[in-house]
Amino acid sequence: MKKLVSLLLVCVMALGMLTACSSKKTGDDSYTAALLIPFQGDQSFYDLAVEGMKLVEEQVDGVKTKVIEIGNDESKWESYFIDAAEAGYDVILSCNWQITPYMNKVAEEYPEQKFINFDIEEGSGLENVYSMFYSTNEIGYLTGVVAAAATTSDMALADENNKIGFIGGMDIPGINDFMVGYIEGAKSVNPDIKVVVSYVGDFADVATAKEIALNQYKSGVDVIFACAGNAGNGVIDAANELSKYAIGVDSDQAMLYAETDRAKAEKIITSGYKTIDQTILKSVKAAKEGTLAWGTHEQFGIKEDGVGIAKNEFYLAAVTYEVNEIVEKAEATLKAGEVTVSTAFNMKDKDIVKLRESVQP
Repeated sequence: MKKLVSLLLVCVMALGMLTACSSKKTGDDSYTAALLIPFQGDQSFYDLAVEGMKLVEEQVDGVKTKVIEIGNDESKWESYFIDAAEAGYDVILSCNWQITPYMNKVAEEYPEQKFINFDIEEGSGLENVYSMFYSTNEIGYLTGVVAAAATTSDMALADENNKIGFIGGMDIPGINDFMVGYIEGAKSVNPDIKVVVSYVGDFADVATAKEIALNQYKSGVDVIFACAGNAGNGVIDAANELSKYAIGVDSDQAMLYAETDRAKAEKIITSGYKTIDQTILKSVKAAKEGTLAWGTHEQFGIKEDGVGIAKNEFYLAAVTYEVNEIVEKAEATLKAGEVTVSTAFNMKDKDIVKLRESVQP
């Protein structure tokens, strides 16, 4: 009798292990997608990715999503991707130049697992990874046009100084691509424009970003393009404190503040955005339907509606007719291919330094 009970117990355990190994995280037949990001609540890039996952659940039948916060400790990132791959998600999503090496390493070790990298400048070369990028130089160009048109204009918070600012998270190609476009866009409006360029040193230090912004504003800058992720919220804080203008990045940041802090929202003329939420929605939908081109890399610019500038209620209230005319003309020429914007990804470091120095006050 004991032998029979033991045999039955072994069978039950084996069946349970088989079921556990073959079942997904959800325990049903849903298509599952996991988003791995350091944190939520940056009022910018990561929050927009989360919105994309919400759109997936709302608009794609039979998909369940999960957002996994992996923190800022890079030593733990690889293990998070391994855990996600072992959990049996149908597709795993993540992004950016810091996280990508860890994701690609795990993707190589788990060739049957599918991955979507929704913001990286180059493809991985792996057949189980689909990646995409956005023409950040075009975002920079349009925000530069807005900034140069706004400064010295009749807008309420503009002043007589022909000087604008740029605050990046780090002095790296991914940020300098925005900066190169910003300078070229500004110079297209006014060849004599002066641009103060500073870097925070990371993408999380809100206090340092605010201090840098306060110094720029006090030096005569009246509008700053905050291109620093979560740290960019410090620039917006400074703009609000001194009644100056800021330009957001990645998402429509004014609308993110609209309900919680309208005074801050009113200082954000516009934001240079990426359609991250929409590209996540489209790529996960295609992955579920079996039509996503795994192993490929795509780039989305203004022609593909992948980037643009926000023209919300705050933009319309802030800009003058003349400023808007300048901006709309720049958008049209860029979309028509009449303007080619330089990119930091094809420039040598010395050339980027030379460009920065050429517009210093």
